[in-house]
Amino acid sequence: MAETCKSCHDPLTLTLDPEESGDEDQTVPDDLLLPCGCHFHWQCLLEQSTTVTSSLTCPSCSSYLPSTTAAGSSSAASSASSSTTTHQPPPTTTTPTILTRYTNEGGVQPNLNIYPTLAEESFVTTHPEARAARAFHTLASEGDTEGMVELLTDLDDDDDPTPEKDEIRLTATQLLVWRDPLNGGRSALHVALEARQEEVVWLLLWLGSAAKGEDFPEAVVQVAQAMGLPRRAGLLSGEEEDVRLVRDGSGRTAGDVCLELGAPWTRLVEGGLFS
Repeated sequence: MAETCKSCHDPLTLTLDPEESGDEDQTVPDDLLLPCGCHFHWQCLLEQSTTVTSSLTCPSCSSYLPSTTAAGSSSAASSASSSTTTHQPPPTTTTPTILTRYTNEGGVQPNLNIYPTLAEESFVTTHPEARAARAFHTLASEGDTEGMVELLTDLDDDDDPTPEKDEIRLTATQLLVWRDPLNGGRSALHVALEARQEEVVWLLLWLGSAAKGEDFPEAVVQVAQAMGLPRRAGLLSGEEEDVRLVRDGSGRTAGDVCLELGAPWTRLVEGGLFS
């Protein structure tokens, strides 16, 4: 008898959109095998991310899921067939590793650590305002300045007079200095610097700092003006938090990151841009 999803009890497949696949009712595998031997659809397990990350157990059989062996030493499938069910987790102070085997349209991933994905999903489920912020950080790491500007503009233009009850939204100003608790408390500027995305760094400094206009290269100023990106009055008056002063979970400012990276980034600090 074929395995089914422990959550929805449907076959471990996913029906593709006919417009994308060009074929009606085309299905592909969608089988996430946990170390305990239980199978789930990818989305079905994500929907239980808060439960899994808080208990570190399978939502179906309650087995303890984190691996005690290094990733790559054995497949999740092998672990599932040879290990005994463990209900009492051993003490740990490190980030858990939950090795799974995921089979989808792209093939088989035999040692996929699902914990980071579950942790992120759990976090944004309980903090929905963080979805836009984490998307902003992803754009920063990829150097997508146009996408960042579009996201900020959408936040500034969002004047919905009837938001849902208790809904929390980040403003564009808050987004610029938001620290990611899933990434060491880094801000978008920390992320951009570590990814060495120079255009993004200048964009964030233009939008989120009170640095003097003459500190910016003329080419940066021209691009910012062409995109219609004004400096924020609250920053220039000291009423808003400056991105240069934001510290990550290790206490580092963006200037500290520049010094760690070395040349040519140290020139930004030596030139007084982070003073």
